[in-house]
Amino acid sequence: MHRSANAEVLIIAGSGPIDRDGVVRTETAIPPIYRWWAEDLAAAGFAVFRYDKRFVTYPRIDIAAFDQEAQIGDAMAALAALRASPEVAGRDVYIIGHSQGGTLAPIVATRAGAVAGVILVNTVVFPVDELLVPQLDANPGVPKTVVAETRRGLDAIKAGSFSPVGLLLGAGAGHWAQWIEYSAGAATRLSALPTAFLMVQCLSDETLPGPTLGRNLAILRATAARNPRARLRELHAHDHFAMRVGQQELSPEFMATLVGWLRDVAR
Repeated sequence: MHRSANAEVLIIAGSGPIDRDGVVRTETAIPPIYRWWAEDLAAAGFAVFRYDKRFVTYPRIDIAAFDQEAQIGDAMAALAALRASPEVAGRDVYIIGHSQGGTLAPIVATRAGAVAGVILVNTVVFPVDELLVPQLDANPGVPKTVVAETRRGLDAIKAGSFSPVGLLLGAGAGHWAQWIEYSAGAATRLSALPTAFLMVQCLSDETLPGPTLGRNLAILRATAARNPRARLRELHAHDHFAMRVGQQELSPEFMATLVGWLRDVAR
């Protein structure tokens, strides 16, 4: 945890076996974005708590049984640990969720209560199965047979006929069924979210191919127009990791967006 005196921030990571730095240890090309975010936020006066996902700490867990509710439970435990720290106890708490973490962050905030604000960074706000297939289809390295097999697997999961011990793209049926449910309900959830929240959408987010970026943006814009507690920031030439396209370093524009909003809400 990075300590400070003003407020507390919990970072909820995106999907996959990601460590507290934001890195999949088998993919060394991924930058340590969460560590960069934490260091910059700490320099701006915020205590930041980040944690390894359970896959990293316990690599032998039953992947087929590990679902979104388990990840929500882990985030709730991290939030409780942050609040219990004597250095920061009693201060305002904010949650930053990146990608899949942005789907979970509003749920965690609602269940935990007493959260001062939420930030969603590059989060899908329509059913994730309707994004996953276009993602695979847009990747020239993925055979069309895999795309078709994935589509059939997602249909089976939604129909409740997928094997309870089976895996689809490395995750079990519960993981996908709950992510589909929670992402499908994201717009409704955000429209009614009673706390202040910031939605950040990078306009060169490579995980939103073709028309899916426009679809996501339309929902985010409608949410910002409907909920007076919501703010939307669209960042041109920034990718899924909120870095400027072609650069492997922290974006000052992105960090200014986060810090500026946090300070505004705190006031």
